[in-house]
Amino acid sequence: MIRAALAFAVLIPAFVGCALRSAPTQTDILEQALPPETIIPADWVAGRDAGAVSDGWLNSFNDPTLEAIVAEALANNLDLRQAADKVEVARQMVTVVGAQLLPQIGGKLAGKRTHDFGSEDFIKHTQSHTVAALSMAWELDVWGRLRSQRAAAEAEFDAAVFDFAYGQQSLAATVALNWYITTEAYQLLLLAERAVEIYGGLLELARIRNSSGKSSDLDVVDARARMENAQSELEAARIHYDRARRTLEVLLGRYPAAEIRSAAQYPPLPPPVAAGLPATLLERRPDILAAEYLVLAAFRKQEAARLALLPDFGLSLTAERLGDHLLKVLRLSPYRASAEIGATIPIYEGGALCAYLNIATAEQAEAVANYGSVVLNAFREVENALASEALLARQLEYAQRALADRTRAVEIATVQYRAGKRDLLWVEELQAEQILVEANVIQLRNAQVANRIRLHLALGGNFEAPPAAPAPESGK
Repeated sequence: MIRAALAFAVLIPAFVGCALRSAPTQTDILEQALPPETIIPADWVAGRDAGAVSDGWLNSFNDPTLEAIVAEALANNLDLRQAADKVEVARQMVTVVGAQLLPQIGGKLAGKRTHDFGSEDFIKHTQSHTVAALSMAWELDVWGRLRSQRAAAEAEFDAAVFDFAYGQQSLAATVALNWYITTEAYQLLLLAERAVEIYGGLLELARIRNSSGKSSDLDVVDARARMENAQSELEAARIHYDRARRTLEVLLGRYPAAEIRSAAQYPPLPPPVAAGLPATLLERRPDILAAEYLVLAAFRKQEAARLALLPDFGLSLTAERLGDHLLKVLRLSPYRASAEIGATIPIYEGGALCAYLNIATAEQAEAVANYGSVVLNAFREVENALASEALLARQLEYAQRALADRTRAVEIATVQYRAGKRDLLWVEELQAEQILVEANVIQLRNAQVANRIRLHLALGGNFEAPPAAPAPESGK
């Protein structure tokens, strides 16, 4: 009987086991995810050189401090640690689910001692019973339900790996963005300090002219009000700078003490980057690949739910030795072995299995829709960044020209005020406009650097440079 059961267990998977359905391809998923009228263009609408996207964008900024703090964030950021733990959980789930395909072997050791209290002979009426058993249970995956569950777990693990990779890239970009936000805040702080000095000088000039009878008290009062307002703006700039530094410190895993020092100025903007082709984005961005593997996982889960409607086949083997007084009296062997082959057929379960199938089908449709959303958002991010590259460059150029003109206008107005040809209010208005334009130039420089960082992230280029190819050995 045992031999026949073992032979049956070997033959069923070999001759009856069903192959899993072919998983949908990326093209199939994309066709299901996007509306029929949504067509991916051959080139970017915003336009850019279609050369291959390169890695190592962090080095292109030539900022050693930035590289150091990105490395610190990758080592200490708590959100990234959570993402790494999720990858490990997904890795172990593959083992847990895959274990169901293997025989489950267990042992049992037990002892029992009984006494008949109706007898006065304690020794003769106290009996010992022992059990030593070895058992094996094996669910035969005839239809492929367990294999589908394992394939789903493997796809979820792959998705977690790509999510972690995108988390690393996002963290590097976020640290870089916040690093230059602190630079912007620092430069605005310096501008606010200079504004206090400027308005303080105008106040002193108004007092001198007023004492000599060349201007009214109105000039003094107005100049003092503007200086006090500049001092208020200076305190606001200090608050903004400290908050920017604390945000950066938390990203690095540090205590938010506002102690980190920012860069004194922005680095020269690196040369334009190649954007590749839109279609290649689907194979390069880790978040898109993660969404694709989630679709594959949902497909396998739906397949497993459908196969759960079919009978399950199982094999169990047990070998045991019983130590019992009665067996000795009857002169029976204490050794026993049993084998069982059976099928569990779902007949009525209140609609639960069909409900699970409907849930898995809906989750698969949800995963497909999520993939389409991730893809379209990725295209939007690239198109926005590409279009902003040229627009920000032109906007900054105009702002710098305006700053030069405003600076010259303030110089002329100050000279004319000293000569009594203009009133102080006119000088102060020009000075306020010059400070606003200079602040706009600082913010545009930050926007230009930030847009370049976002473009690298949107294109899926890694912040780390690929390892250099090994040099060929001499003589070969």
